[in-house]
Amino acid sequence: MCRSIYAPLLLVLIVCLMNGSNFAYASSESSFNFEPEPNVDINILFISFYNGMAPNNRNVNLFYNNQKDGVYLSPGKGFSKLDNLNGRKSVVMYWNGNCASFFAYDPSAEGNHQKIYWLIKEDGIYHSWDNSSWQKRKSWTFNRC
Repeated sequence: MCRSIYAPLLLVLIVCLMNGSNFAYASSESSFNFEPEPNVDINILFISFYNGMAPNNRNVNLFYNNQKDGVYLSPGKGFSKLDNLNGRKSVVMYWNGNCASFFAYDPSAEGNHQKIYWLIKEDGIYHSWDNSSWQKRKSWTFNRC
């Protein structure tokens, strides 16, 4: 007698779960638009640093926006960060007794660009908005940061 109750209850439970999941999916699908409107500004900065030095070079120690802990970038490695577009973002880098200090993001210099790329090389630090056209922005200095 006990087993005869379990079969219909199991069937009712399965039907409820199936209907509930379809209902939840349909209601969430109709109430959310996953594509942002073209005129909506999401105000997110993507900033990327890539160590483009030869493999036999030492690591670069990068400090982003006054963070206490640095990031060690070995040659061929990168570091990316998502951040707010609320003001300048500073960077200090140390490499082989040299240093470089600069604004990795400055709203007055970047215009409407929300993707900023930095390439770290032996002769300096290069900037790009498209990760292909590079302009040298900073040279290494010896112990002057």
